[in-house]
Amino acid sequence: MSTSGLKPEGPASAGLERFVRETLGCTCPDEVFERVEIREGQPLPNGGRVRRIAIGGRLLIYLVDSVPVDAVDRDTRRWTLSGRIDRDGAGMNRFRLVIGLDGLSGSHADRMKGAFAAACDEGDDRMHLHLVAPDSIRTLHIRRQRGSV
Repeated sequence: MSTSGLKPEGPASAGLERFVRETLGCTCPDEVFERVEIREGQPLPNGGRVRRIAIGGRLLIYLVDSVPVDAVDRDTRRWTLSGRIDRDGAGMNRFRLVIGLDGLSGSHADRMKGAFAAACDEGDDRMHLHLVAPDSIRTLHIRRQRGSV
């Protein structure tokens, strides 16, 4: 996912901050939320989208929603590898891959978790996978910046 051309957009919306703190369990200090950069990627071939959200130069989130379960099954490893490279290249502390899916079965969730774990470096505790209800993503009120993700 490309990080070129990112510009600070300003503070996080209340909805984004609440999502990051409550849904994802982030304990970042308040000042981290004063600078948020958002990049929305091109539509994915099978529908859906991936957004890159950088918060305070510390937390990197790839937010995936409106994607069919079988497509996520295939792409989890790719998004994880890309996120790790992006996080390290930008000097951030944490990467969170957040996927919002309806009707996620236990077997699909297990495969996604396995793909995520396989793409993480052993002992890297700064990467996290979150499988969330799509409604929690749809309620976010975040400003978008067009570009390549």
